[in-house]
Amino acid sequence: MKLSKTNRIWTVLALACTGFRSEVSGAQTTREAVGTAIPSVVEVRSPIMLEAVTDQITGKSAFSFNGEEVPPIIRTSPGETVIIDYANHMSPDSREQCVDGTCRNMTNLHFHGLHVSPAAPQDDVITMMAMPGESLHYVVDIPKDQPPGLYWYHTHPHGESYQQSLDGMSGAIIIDGIDRYVPEIRQMTERVLVLRDFDLTADPSARAKMSNAVTLSTAPCGDVTEKPERIFTVNGVIRPKIPIAPGEQQFWRIVNASPDLYADLEVDGSMMTVVAMDGMPLGFHDPLHPRREMKHVLLPPAGRLEAVVRGPKGQNATLLTRCVDTGRDGDPNPRMVVADLDDRTDEPRKPEPVSTTSSFPSHPTEFALSKTLLEKTETSAPQFAVEFTEDDHGFYINGKKYGPDAPPMAVVRTGHLVHWKVTNETDEIHPFHIHQVHFLLYAINGKRVEHPIWLDTANVPTRGQLDLVMDFRDPIIRGLSLFHCHLLKHEDKGMMAKILFQ
Repeated sequence: MKLSKTNRIWTVLALACTGFRSEVSGAQTTREAVGTAIPSVVEVRSPIMLEAVTDQITGKSAFSFNGEEVPPIIRTSPGETVIIDYANHMSPDSREQCVDGTCRNMTNLHFHGLHVSPAAPQDDVITMMAMPGESLHYVVDIPKDQPPGLYWYHTHPHGESYQQSLDGMSGAIIIDGIDRYVPEIRQMTERVLVLRDFDLTADPSARAKMSNAVTLSTAPCGDVTEKPERIFTVNGVIRPKIPIAPGEQQFWRIVNASPDLYADLEVDGSMMTVVAMDGMPLGFHDPLHPRREMKHVLLPPAGRLEAVVRGPKGQNATLLTRCVDTGRDGDPNPRMVVADLDDRTDEPRKPEPVSTTSSFPSHPTEFALSKTLLEKTETSAPQFAVEFTEDDHGFYINGKKYGPDAPPMAVVRTGHLVHWKVTNETDEIHPFHIHQVHFLLYAINGKRVEHPIWLDTANVPTRGQLDLVMDFRDPIIRGLSLFHCHLLKHEDKGMMAKILFQ
């Protein structure tokens, strides 16, 4: 990626003010941005020109938009079409290592959580692929009944998803209309917070400093004994300051874009009023219960949270992630501070209130599901079983590694709710994700969940199982799609399978 002299100067000045990371421009690095104010992220509507580039200094892959390595927020509404021209300008000679050797720098886009077609030119991650020098043209039709909320986009080339996600090739998608279910958010400040990774191993001399910056806990967290290799950033900044006055209510939309870090989020001294998970408003299928008060919320990699947060009273309040026990074969996931809540009122640029839409075509009660239908599905025998296993040679679903030429492992007919069972026969947790649809997680290890939630990514406990109601009713979902573990290194090493929607 090349920038004109004028653009380079502008970029340096702009990023120096915001704290965004950009080695290409020579501006502040993430490390230097510790503790700065939370930066806003540019929002765009279709049509969009997006590039995949190789950072000239670090050799890492990145998204570039308008000449900056800052992935934009894509905002759209139900019934609209999102058009993206995606050009692969990455170097054909990568300096990075992927799971099977040197990365090839192939790339594509996945529109995570959207109920859109898996066929080209929409959410096709199987046949749509761009090598360096090639481009892809996406035309994504957002259904009129798409649940409004927070989604995200990230690259999905098999074998290279982990490294590209680790490099930060991801961004948020917002579908307007969630105010239909929680009207009070219309007057609140909206904040979009994208959690990504900062590598502590890149500069060993700075490990202690960066660990101290986020108050990284050294207390035991389960049976994992290894040192943590990464910490969270928020919109590219380590432990930023989020302006919020004591008692003020803000609407936060948070996506865990890490390839394998869990975020068990908690705000000091305050409950969160959760209104949506994984882009699905709680009131979409259950209009009588559109809100839920929660002390903390576990977001697996790819998970999203939308909640009303109240500014705590007192000093030194933080947004933190608690210790997550990932199992004896899992990776370290200790407690750390993600951001500070700053009660200052001199925020340089106050975010706009939550944008609303008057075009959402449905009444909030239109998609309510009958308890009779759900109970019938839940008590039926599982129509399909997913089993996660692993050994020294790889990661498997139902004893098989993913292959691009493999036939579909599951074939389903659209038009029905279906019971699936997902089992984890390993000693580490795995987040189960399926493309194109949401599911209701209603039982864990055979025990009924007290307040089931519709998700697109759910954690499967070690040596445990989940019971899910899969929503396969949408007639526009036709063709080949995927389900997989969303620990992306596991996916790249084979823990993925095809599903054919008929």
